[in-house]
Amino acid sequence: MRIFELTATVALIAYLLCQLSPHRDGYPWLSGLLFLCIPIVVLHGLLEGARWQMLPIYVVLILGLSWEAALQWTMDTQAQYVVSWSALCCVGIGVLLSTIFPVFELPSPTGPNPVGTSIRHFVDGNRGNSADPRGPRELMVQIWYPADRSFKGKLAKYQQRESTAAWDARFSLVTTHSIIDATMARSETRYPVLLYVPSWNGMRTENTHLAEQLASQGYVVVGIDHPYGSYATVLPDGQVIKSKLLDEDFYATEASFNRFLKTAETEIRTRAEDARFVVDALEELDAAGPTEPFAHRLDLNSVGIFGFSLGGGVAAQTCWLDRRFKACLNMDGFMACESLEHGAIAPLFFMSEIDPVPADGLEQLSLSKRREKALDWEQFAQARKLFSTFGGYWLTIKPSKHFNFSDYVFSSPIHFFSRSGAIDPTRAARTIDRYSFAFFELYLRGGNQPLLDKMIRDSAEIRFEKVALVPERQ
Repeated sequence: MRIFELTATVALIAYLLCQLSPHRDGYPWLSGLLFLCIPIVVLHGLLEGARWQMLPIYVVLILGLSWEAALQWTMDTQAQYVVSWSALCCVGIGVLLSTIFPVFELPSPTGPNPVGTSIRHFVDGNRGNSADPRGPRELMVQIWYPADRSFKGKLAKYQQRESTAAWDARFSLVTTHSIIDATMARSETRYPVLLYVPSWNGMRTENTHLAEQLASQGYVVVGIDHPYGSYATVLPDGQVIKSKLLDEDFYATEASFNRFLKTAETEIRTRAEDARFVVDALEELDAAGPTEPFAHRLDLNSVGIFGFSLGGGVAAQTCWLDRRFKACLNMDGFMACESLEHGAIAPLFFMSEIDPVPADGLEQLSLSKRREKALDWEQFAQARKLFSTFGGYWLTIKPSKHFNFSDYVFSSPIHFFSRSGAIDPTRAARTIDRYSFAFFELYLRGGNQPLLDKMIRDSAEIRFEKVALVPERQ
């Protein structure tokens, strides 16, 4: 819980315990704790932001003020005990909800640079939207970059409020480590560029921790929201474009499963073209006049790309299409299209959770589960084939789960709700940080990276494997 939330809750609990005490008349000043909560909660709303997890506590405070002001606790002693215990239980529920679904913190970036961030609007006039072909393809991107250490400014929120719903509104209250529109650092003339492509209906912010980490190490990281694919794309005029991707049990029937495969392939092709267009737009930024902060600061001869889940497949397909991309990081990704058969062409680094179970021997499972497990195994087997045929790197984090490759694992301390594996989320994130940085350093800056030299490294938490790249893919 945040400081004002915690202060108000402690004061409210002390007040309720006083009401339960048989000696409460001897401590009349404790009744004032209820009224002290008023300015604390006001400050909480103004400075921290209200959230639904605190609703039981808000309700108890309002009702408590009503009792004090109107009824003056004229009910008999037994009734007061019942009401006070009920109120205390409600406060406990509020504390529980606020703890399970906190306004979380991302791990701090460890690089030598502070991080700045800027949101840009790119319009591709040569393409329309498949969901709305009447207008051009509009993309919102967020850029994280090394910032000037002397710049002081406001820290960015994790998500815009307009991009959240009631159930996840707390994501718009999370403060990142990135300074809005900070001046770019001057430690290097130009910085290599990395694109981030999100998951199925994920958003550009879903891997903010890794974006900030890489930016602090001297990279310009560009996250993309894909209209009608990403959960919500907020345009400059305030229009919010919601995802049109079906939210269903993809494995329930053969028809829904085939529909999912077709949709996934279409999305990968569309988003790969989005990524290529973003590089085109960055080339225009780099060539712009002196009023453009990124002008002549982007090293567009050193461009890499990374993505999570479906975004991993987008990253591979983008590299297969466009030789401007020199390195590809696929984070537990779903692959399709030409890159599924021929690889990314560029050096490819797979990161994954624990290996799936082979497709055979699944007769005891339901048809839905069988389809899911069979697809997992098919994707894994094909990725291993690409890895052994064309070379690259493979990191298995154990015991992790799919969402350990995104920020979502920090959203709750309870693994069930954060959908993370048994491994500590921060420790897993730091492992991903180190290997991602080493990979991009090797292929975009050419520096020696001992972390990647060993052919195989196996421990309780990771298995790292390396196969020499075939010459034409280096």
